[in-house]
Amino acid sequence: MMTLHRLLRRGRKVAHRNLGSPCARLLPVIMAFASLVGCRAFGNKGPVPEDVAQARQLSQQGLNAIQRGDWAAAENSLGEAVKTCPVDVEARRHYAEAMWRRGEHEVALKQLQQAMACDSTDTTLMVRAGQMQFEMGRLEEARSLADKTLDLTPQSADAWVLRGRIELAENHPERALADFHRALEYAPKDRDVLLRTAEAYRQVNRPQRALATLINLRETYAPGEEPQQVYYLEGLALQALGRPADAAVAYQLALERGQPSPDLYCRLGESQLAVGRRADADRAIEQALTLDPNHNPSRTLRQQVEVASRPLGSVIP
Repeated sequence: MMTLHRLLRRGRKVAHRNLGSPCARLLPVIMAFASLVGCRAFGNKGPVPEDVAQARQLSQQGLNAIQRGDWAAAENSLGEAVKTCPVDVEARRHYAEAMWRRGEHEVALKQLQQAMACDSTDTTLMVRAGQMQFEMGRLEEARSLADKTLDLTPQSADAWVLRGRIELAENHPERALADFHRALEYAPKDRDVLLRTAEAYRQVNRPQRALATLINLRETYAPGEEPQQVYYLEGLALQALGRPADAAVAYQLALERGQPSPDLYCRLGESQLAVGRRADADRAIEQALTLDPNHNPSRTLRQQVEVASRPLGSVIP
C-alpha cells in the first residue's frame, strides 16, 4: 500500500487535471482513507461520496453491457466511470478488458497499471497485467509480474500458469511442466491448466502422461460437450503410442465437435491408412484437400495411399 504522503501527492496531481470534477476535490481525502483501508473500501456498506456512487453505477452499466455483448456501450460506461472517480479499481479493471478486446492493448495495460498503483496488493491485477504483457511479447515484464504475484500469493494457480506459458515460449517445456503441476495443486480441475499440461507433455514426447491428463480433462465435461481440441490432442497422443485405430476414433469425434480443418482430416487419414482402411483414408484426404488444395501433408499422404494401393511387384514410375 502506498504511503499517505504519496497518495496525497498523487491525489493532487489527478485533481489538478480534473479541477471541475467534485470527485477531484474529494480525491485527496479519498486517497488518504484508501491508504488505511485500501481502495476497495468503497465496496463496504455505508455512506460514500456522490461521485463514487456514480462511478459504481456506471461500472454496473458497463458490466451489464458486457453481459449483453454490447462492448461499445460497455466501453463508454466504464470510461465514464474511470473519469468520474479515477481511484475506482474495479472500473479500471473492467475498462481495461473492454479496451483490450477492442485491440487497444497499450491503453488496457495502462489502466491496469494505474489500478495497481491504487491497490498494490491486488494479485489478480498483477496476473492480468502479466498476461497482457505476455500476449504483447514482453516476456521479461510478464515474468516479473508472475514472480511478484507468487511472492505475495504462492497459491495463485493463474500466476503459475503464466510462468509455465513463459517457459514454453522460451522453449523450456520441462520447466513449464513443473509450473503447470504447481498450478494443478491449487486448481486440480481447472480445464485450462489441464489442457496446457497435456500440451506440454506432448512437446516433451510423453504421450502416456499427455493421454492421462486429457482423460482427466475430458471427465470435467458432460458427455457430448467435450471440445474439439481435447479429442484432437487425444488422437495425437494415441498415434504417438502406436494405437492408430483408437486415434482414428478420437479424430472422428473431434470432427463432430467443431469446425473441420485440413490438419484434422489429414490426421484421420493417417490413422485410417495405418490400420489398412485405404478407402476411408482416401476420403479423409479428399476432404482435407477440398478445404485446402495446397495442404502439403495431405498431398504427401495421398501419395502414400497411392503407393499402398498398387499391386505387389508393380513398377513405380
